[in-house]
Amino acid sequence: MTYAEGYFEAIDVEDDEYVFFGADGTVISPSVRDGRVVLTPTDEKRPGELRMRLRAYLEHPRVAMDPALADEPVALADLLMEKERASSWPRWPAWLRIRRSR
Repeated sequence: MTYAEGYFEAIDVEDDEYVFFGADGTVISPSVRDGRVVLTPTDEKRPGELRMRLRAYLEHPRVAMDPALADEPVALADLLMEKERASSWPRWPAWLRIRRSR
C-alpha cells in the first residue's frame, strides 16, 4: 500500500478523482495527512464493482486488452505495471519515438 500512497497526488485525492479498491474488492478510503496520501482499507467489499470497472478499462479502445483479465486483479496489476515500466524505460529519443509511432 505504501507504493500506491506515493503514486497518487494529494490534490487528486482531495478532488475525489479516484475510487480505490483492494485486489479482493475492499474499498480503500483515501485521505491526505501532512500533504501525503494515506490509503486505509475499510470493511466494505465490492468485488463486482471492481471487476466491472476493470473490464470497462480493459475494453477501452486505447487499452484494448482482454476483459477476462479483470477476473485476476493481482495478475492484471502486475501486467499493467510491467507494461508501464517497459514503455517508460529506457526512454527513446524524441525523434525515434515519433518514427516508431508511424
